[in-house]
Amino acid sequence: MAKPRLVLEKKAPEPRVSRLISINTDLYNQLMDIKHETGLTVTAVVNKFIAYGVKNVEIEDNKNDD
Repeated sequence: MAKPRLVLEKKAPEPRVSRLISINTDLYNQLMDIKHETGLTVTAVVNKFIAYGVKNVEIEDNKNDD
């Protein structure tokens, strides 16, 4: 009897940029909590947050300009 085949589909690589960033400890801990709760990678969680933020950002003039 032949063994069942394992078929893997090719996935086109997504272009990526790797950059080191620094975040405060509290935000890091919250990020790790989300990672553990969802099972998503840190990269996936951060990408979703950044995508949301970029789409929903509002930029205002600094009201303290003298």
